[in-house]
Amino acid sequence: MVSLLSPQLKRLLSYVQPYALRLSLGVVLVAFVAFAEGIVAFMVKIAVDYVLNPSVFVTKPVLFALPGNRVIYLNDFLPSGLHNVATLFAVALPTLYLAKALAEYLGITEIQYVGQAAVTDLRNQVYAKIIRQPIAFFQHNSVGRLLSATINDVERTRVALSEYLADLFQKGFSLVVLVGVLFWLNWKMALASAVLLPLVVVPVGRFGRKIRRSAENSQTRLADLSQILQETTTGNRVVKAFGMEDFEIRKFRDTARQLLRDNMRWVRAAVITPPIMDLLGAIVIPLLLLYARDQIRTHQMTTGTFFAFVYALFGAYMPLKRMGYVYQQFQAAQGASMQVFAYLDRVEEKLELTGAKILAPFAQLIEFDDVGFRYENGSAVVLENICLTARKGEVIALVGSSGAGKTTLVNLLPRFYELTSGSIRVDTVNIRDVTIRSLREQIAMVAQENILFHDTVWNNICYGLTNVPENRVVAAAQAALAHDFIMELPLQYDTVIGERGTRLSGGQRQRIAIARAILKDSPILILDEATSELDAESEMYVQKALANLMVGRTTFVIAHRLATIRRADKILVLEDGQIRESGRHAELIARGGTYARLHDLQFADDDILAPAQAAPASVTAPAETL
Repeated sequence: MVSLLSPQLKRLLSYVQPYALRLSLGVVLVAFVAFAEGIVAFMVKIAVDYVLNPSVFVTKPVLFALPGNRVIYLNDFLPSGLHNVATLFAVALPTLYLAKALAEYLGITEIQYVGQAAVTDLRNQVYAKIIRQPIAFFQHNSVGRLLSATINDVERTRVALSEYLADLFQKGFSLVVLVGVLFWLNWKMALASAVLLPLVVVPVGRFGRKIRRSAENSQTRLADLSQILQETTTGNRVVKAFGMEDFEIRKFRDTARQLLRDNMRWVRAAVITPPIMDLLGAIVIPLLLLYARDQIRTHQMTTGTFFAFVYALFGAYMPLKRMGYVYQQFQAAQGASMQVFAYLDRVEEKLELTGAKILAPFAQLIEFDDVGFRYENGSAVVLENICLTARKGEVIALVGSSGAGKTTLVNLLPRFYELTSGSIRVDTVNIRDVTIRSLREQIAMVAQENILFHDTVWNNICYGLTNVPENRVVAAAQAALAHDFIMELPLQYDTVIGERGTRLSGGQRQRIAIARAILKDSPILILDEATSELDAESEMYVQKALANLMVGRTTFVIAHRLATIRRADKILVLEDGQIRESGRHAELIARGGTYARLHDLQFADDDILAPAQAAPASVTAPAETL
């Protein structure tokens, strides 16, 4: 049982501690159930020696004797006036079983509640720990594995802490009481019955370790299945477009087959205990019969005592078999909890320094002072020597090839990543010295792929805000040019838009996201390629909505189409993590550097594609709002 009390399992059981009072009540009740089981064994003796033997007349049958010549009679537990032993037995047995059943129901219910509540706390803690991780965590951990840890792995521990925790107490007390009854009735036969017990205990211990390893592998396979399911359902259009249905089905089946093999390893180990126990009983019972026959013949033992012993012995075998299975299930729970505790042990995103202050409302300028950044894994430098100033109300455009560091640069402002070197100041205040909440409250974002939730239009627009007046929500939707299409939806603002907003078009999703940003009304705005994947008509609507959103705000724009940033106050060209050029559109074109080259290449491509596509003018020359 050493591994049963391993540090990991102790940690799992620590979640039960807040419910110690209810657990204690449940334990007391199941202890009474075990005590009642012992009383039943003595009543078997009374039934055989007195009730089934009419020649023996007694008005006060002995239930059991205590040290010091003290005797406990059956009459002690029943109303006075009952003298016939058969009547006493007929009243006592149903009464005992009624009390036992009530105590068992209440006790197991209490213990089950404790286990369920403990695992609910564990699941909530795991989710809170995951959701508070930095952005980099989600880039290195797949959604499927996170889902599996939070749902499947915690569910395995739930079974152990609720169902099997109740079994552990109930069967444990029953085993102790019934073993005590066995030794009380005949200690010699009790010792003889326990001689072969190591044949059960030793294999159970060995199989327990195997079960734990197999459970770890099973949970890994479940995570793989979750990952495959998540990827192929969210990316179903790609799967169908490339005709990869059969390939993905085979991959899923192969992983499921591996899961089957891992599950069967611990199933085979878990189910070995009952047959061993049955074999043990088949060996012990005939030997006891031979011994008891001589004891009864010589009047050293009554027939009732022997039947009571056999009843208690079989009663002890059942909890012993069950406790072996419970032990194995706790081993499986330990294996399943490995990844759960690995997530719980991770360091959360460091929100702010001790004594961080509230950032005052943005009023003047944002400064990037010699900013450098690299990811924690020691990869190459992503950004270095970044210096820029953005004054209130200015539009700062960031251009450059893929991988130049544009998105990383704007993600440093809300502290999605922490700087490696340098500093970022908002109105001369270093953002490291302020609370994350006060900083992010002043920043709104509209990205290339905005995440909408499987909820109503209203709740998606109001995300992060509470008790927003209806007129403000409608005004935000109107400014985002979203109100008209929202009113055409089946339930208008109460329409559920599906996972990631899949029931809406790309342009509609962007306008919902813009409405959300307008409603937040933050003075700083980040636009990360907000129109790059839209058709011409949708882009036109989104550009107009963005123009409404940008009014009076300091805006950082990452744009793929250079035509959309011609009116920016400052255009920064990033290459290899550094700012190579800076200026307005006309200045950079006249300079003839990288920006001019990118501009010429892009419009040369438009000239080549235009005849073949017969595109309208709005495709190559969308509204110039920036």
